[in-house]
Amino acid sequence: MKSHLAFTSQLFKEYDSITLPLHGVVDGEDKSDGSSVTEADRRASTSALERLKAHTPDYGVISEEEEASYLPEADMQWAVDPLDGTASFARGLPVWGLGMGLLEKDHPVAGYLHFPIVGESFAFENGISTRNGKPFTLPQARQAPDTRNVMITSIHDFIDVRRIDGYRIHNLGSNLYHLMALATGRCEAIITGPCFLWDIAPALPFTRALGYVERYLDGSDLELASMLTPPYAFPVTQPLIVGPEDLVDELIEKCSAG
Repeated sequence: MKSHLAFTSQLFKEYDSITLPLHGVVDGEDKSDGSSVTEADRRASTSALERLKAHTPDYGVISEEEEASYLPEADMQWAVDPLDGTASFARGLPVWGLGMGLLEKDHPVAGYLHFPIVGESFAFENGISTRNGKPFTLPQARQAPDTRNVMITSIHDFIDVRRIDGYRIHNLGSNLYHLMALATGRCEAIITGPCFLWDIAPALPFTRALGYVERYLDGSDLELASMLTPPYAFPVTQPLIVGPEDLVDELIEKCSAG
């Protein structure tokens, strides 16, 4: 697969110039799905879409902030979240950023993510995961019980988090950053409420390369093919758990207990 590293590196710099001046100084507005959007989301989306269409004119683009997808029938599709963590961004909090996942049909083959304030950029292409330009592998050391973490996003309507005993529970405000925390060994699993293709696709190449699985609360597997048409959402109204298979099964049992 051709490399997109030089392109994404330049795009990340443009992204910083758009978003950083607006960080914490713009108001969030409600979208029809109940989430928030800012001027920065719109500017970042317009920039990313224009650059992607010029860089890969034969690839489709599915973006959170665009009403119509570009080349929706193409085999190669970019799934883009121009600003994951909008609520944090609008309040001046640090964890937010850009996620771009490349899919070949329903297979995530590459991912590029950039989180300006925390100073981390990630890329996965041709089987190699990098953080800030340097390859990384999952740490092998076992963590002390008091530091075992599960990252959660929008699950309180579905799960009593008190059932997730034995783990510290965190929500940093960005589903994509949670997934990258999993990929880099900073947490044991993530649980996300019902979300959209762009909320997960950019990070899935990293977690799948580690052999991690994605399962809904009822134990069924995530099928990305079901998310490649509007509204690009989970086909079921359930949380999704991502992590090592044995731990995912353990968390499903904990969270499903009556």
